[in-house]
Amino acid sequence: MPTSTGVNPIEAMNQAEQAEELAIRTTSAAPALENITDELKEAVSSYVVSGLWGFETKTFDNISQLAQNSINLAENIQGADLQIAATDHESSDEFQEGLDLLDIPVNF
Repeated sequence: MPTSTGVNPIEAMNQAEQAEELAIRTTSAAPALENITDELKEAVSSYVVSGLWGFETKTFDNISQLAQNSINLAENIQGADLQIAATDHESSDEFQEGLDLLDIPVNF
């Protein structure tokens, strides 16, 4: 676990993009699952089909929830990153004003 404090906005946006990618990949899995269960329904007896319907419904609900959570995660990361960048920018302006008042040369 890192001992430093702070956020790298570029890395944070990368994490948000990964969460968005997870949402896309998750939702793209649903049609493949539907094709698989449709083929299974044709191959099994009527006694098993009802179990497949239940499995399919629960799995689609889980896929939907995972995709929604991934989207929420991406939005939260992006929102936090934008707020952090704005705070950093504001703080840098105040820091520069303080340096100007002190008239101390600092190499950046």
